[in-house]
Amino acid sequence: MKLKIQENVKMAGSTRDGGSDDGESMKISNRKVVMDEKIYVAVTKRDLESKSSLVWAIQNTGGREFCIVYVHQPVHISIPGARFHEHKLRRYRKKKKRALNNLDKYLHICRQMQVSAETIYIEMDSIEEGILQLISQHGIKKLVMGAAADRHYSMKMRDLQSKKAIYIRREAPDTCHIWFPCNGYLIFTREARRREILYLEGTSSSYLSQSKITKGTERVPSSSMAKDDVGNQVALIEAERAKRETLFEASKREEAEKSAIDAIKRAKESENRYLNELKRRKETEKALKEAKEELEKMRSESETRIAESSMVIRELQGDHCVLMEVLRRLGDEREELKIKLSKLSKLRSKREGEEVSPSRDPELPQYFLCPITQDVMEDPQVAADGFTYEGEAIRCWLDSGHETSPMTNKRLIHTSLVPNLALRSAIQEWLQDSSSWIIEPDPLFVKDLIKRSLKSLEAN
Repeated sequence: MKLKIQENVKMAGSTRDGGSDDGESMKISNRKVVMDEKIYVAVTKRDLESKSSLVWAIQNTGGREFCIVYVHQPVHISIPGARFHEHKLRRYRKKKKRALNNLDKYLHICRQMQVSAETIYIEMDSIEEGILQLISQHGIKKLVMGAAADRHYSMKMRDLQSKKAIYIRREAPDTCHIWFPCNGYLIFTREARRREILYLEGTSSSYLSQSKITKGTERVPSSSMAKDDVGNQVALIEAERAKRETLFEASKREEAEKSAIDAIKRAKESENRYLNELKRRKETEKALKEAKEELEKMRSESETRIAESSMVIRELQGDHCVLMEVLRRLGDEREELKIKLSKLSKLRSKREGEEVSPSRDPELPQYFLCPITQDVMEDPQVAADGFTYEGEAIRCWLDSGHETSPMTNKRLIHTSLVPNLALRSAIQEWLQDSSSWIIEPDPLFVKDLIKRSLKSLEAN
């Protein structure tokens, strides 16, 4: 990480409490002043910020010898029963060792920058009190201490931000000269009482506000030289400020361009996501439309099948009603046949031995006769009109293209025939009982009779 190093040393007038006449920081020279006194640099456990202060001190104070000052805050270890907690003791030793290793890192930086350095440290609960004690013990005259954390630095920073730095500025001895840099820039300088103090107001116009000279070992040679020096310093301040503002504006512009590029990239990604989502939506709508059409087609087919099934069911129900009516009639006819057969058997016993007509018994039941052929039925079949016919006769009637009833001349509901088993059984019993006096008809005669009967029915 590159550190911003300020080439010009900033100085400001100070009082006992570390305040300046107007609280502004300033620069007075762009040349390093070689100092014989040792420069003490206070460091913390924040490596980067402490490195920033150390490098600034080496490059800007002009010192030949440096001393790294560190205040180590000990870990408080409870001692219940006069025995240490081993894990707390190990943690304390580890923390202390890490702090000493950090001091070695600072010494390495000094060696790299070709200056001599040493380290001193003290253990105290308060970092501020520890630094003050070291100033008193070692007679420190030159001290560099961070004005604030580097992350808090800004172009508008004009005063100390760290509570520790404010405390040291207020409580340090008057003989100690203290620089307070931050992020490579000098923010505030607390001059020692014995030194001359020259104060410049650091405003946007950068003009000389006033100069104050206190008692000390150095004096200003003359007013004309002081004015020239002040003019030069004002020009340097303006140039440095313009440079810093230019760098700041360039950094802001670069960040703005980067933000714009990121925004364009995000907008492009959003547009691509929108197009992909729109494409998926169209595909989904198309699939949904096809599914709806297929569903509508299936629904129409289902409704058609349901209508056809309902029609078939109604037809079957009609046929069922007709068949039930036919069966009812057959049952009635069977009962009638039983009664008539009983009567016939009585008549037979009375007329036994009598001669009868060679064609048929005059007492033959009329329902034994086919309505078409007017002859005894051998294969009685029930048609859709409810009447019983000779099977061969009714089939000939239907095969000849007739769709109406031979008896009622009404249209038949269907052409199916149902065998009249009860009537057939009754006819067979009657024929067996009357076999002695009933002569079997000639088949050819029967067929001819059926044809003539059909013709007569057609004529009617």
